[in-house]
Amino acid sequence: MMPDISNMSVEQLKRLQLEAEALIASKKDQAIEDAYNQILAIAESVGLSVEQIVEFGSVKRKKGTRKAVEPRYRNKGNTEETWTGRGKQPRWLVAQLEKGAKLEDFLI
Repeated sequence: MMPDISNMSVEQLKRLQLEAEALIASKKDQAIEDAYNQILAIAESVGLSVEQIVEFGSVKRKKGTRKAVEPRYRNKGNTEETWTGRGKQPRWLVAQLEKGAKLEDFLI
């Protein structure tokens, strides 16, 4: 249960704030220390260093080619122009939308 701090003076509240900030920093440091020790234990359990595990992960990620995202929208005026629906809208689509077209009009 939280203590009632509404009757504390400004000075007491400032002191409480400093204590709270110090405690938060200490708990964060402890959480990082605990996580580091867990990582070391995991690495040790498979007979590798932390660096070897990180290297293995980055090599594995590079190999995994990302599947191309299928386009969801197509320009009716030029069927070569498509958009996946991710990221910034292409110029051709923005121009059409500004003319009053609706996004749904371009769904494939």
